[in-house]
Amino acid sequence: MQQPPEPKAKVKTRLAPTPSGYLHLGNALSFAITWALTRKQQGILALRIDDLDNARFRPEYLQDIFDTISFMGIDYDEGPRSPADFYEDHSQHQRLSCYQDLLNKLVEKDMVYACPCSRTQIAEVSPNGLYPLTCRDEGLALDTAETAWRVRVPEDTVISFHDQLLGNCTVALHLEMPDFVVRRKDDIPAYQITSLCDDLEMGINLIVRGEDLMISTAAQLFLAEQVGATAFTNAQFIHHPIILTDSGSKLSKSDDALSITEMRSTGLTTKELWAKLAYTLGWQDANITNAESFLKRFTLEGLPRHIRQV
Repeated sequence: MQQPPEPKAKVKTRLAPTPSGYLHLGNALSFAITWALTRKQQGILALRIDDLDNARFRPEYLQDIFDTISFMGIDYDEGPRSPADFYEDHSQHQRLSCYQDLLNKLVEKDMVYACPCSRTQIAEVSPNGLYPLTCRDEGLALDTAETAWRVRVPEDTVISFHDQLLGNCTVALHLEMPDFVVRRKDDIPAYQITSLCDDLEMGINLIVRGEDLMISTAAQLFLAEQVGATAFTNAQFIHHPIILTDSGSKLSKSDDALSITEMRSTGLTTKELWAKLAYTLGWQDANITNAESFLKRFTLEGLPRHIRQV
């Protein structure tokens, strides 16, 4: 007797902001797209806050994440409900052992080496800022003081994956991000490690990101392949378009004039925010005034390949 097919896994994705500055219009657009994608598929949406960047972390930036989500009128199913809840149960500092376990697997495969090079030193010999493999064969002990850990990315490493919006994507990782850092000089695991580990631990099977993070996706797929993390290599990926400034650069948290907090201080309403987001997507005729009307209009196929500048 033929066995019935296994039920398709429920979609689970996440919002993953960093409290390193006030969230801007680009962050709000990413939140809106991720939220709408999840709700269209009756999936599970988690809030995960990446807080290991101690140098830029501020309590007011953490509060801003919750304020922005509330102002937008979107919801989520898992994760912290307030800064106090975050500190108590959800900080990445509570998952350091998980990150170290992943690093240890790379060490066991002899894929990691120590590197004392600073960004300034790298820039002096590499105008494009890409790491020139200076310390790959130096043989420094991993416990050498003031060194980062880098993972060996073999020459000709090309990562291919399917994106639900962009189709088949290919990244020449050895050229785009050669021997990238997996542990910082302060002994804190780097973003590529923490993001991969968190997605695995949370059971995330849909990764939604801005298209500017495609190289990070390739780096994390590379790491997942090395440690046999098939849950990540089998995940679905969507890289959505990002908002650019008039100069053609992506928005950053240093663009205070476009932060949600700054715009709210000058009178921005929730209705006006959703209208701005609709405009960037070319949906200004859809009468989008809140989260619900955005969801009604939203389709993945309807996302433009390029969106309007602000």
